Amino acid sequence: MEPYQLTTREALLWVTLINAVIGFGLGLIPLLFGYFNKKLRLGLIGIVVTTVGGAILGIFISIPATIIFTWLVARKPSAPAAASEDDQPQV
Repeated sequence: MEPYQLTTREALLWVTLINAVIGFGLGLIPLLFGYFNKKLRLGLIGIVVTTVGGAILGIFISIPATIIFTWLVARKPSAPAAASEDDQPQV
């Protein structure tokens, strides 16, 4: 049986594809967090960043992007500051 040989272009394509799939799998974490926390747009941005970043630089971008976007989705929104009379402009 003859071993299968890849050209450099084919090998890079396979590595990029495998890393993109890993990035997509990691991107599902912020997507699901975003879906359940009613922040779907942020979750969709997270899955795109982790997939594209994974395809380009592998787990060096996918894992930090997953952590950052999961944190952005899961954090509580800051409470709006109550306007006091001191904050009103003087006429």
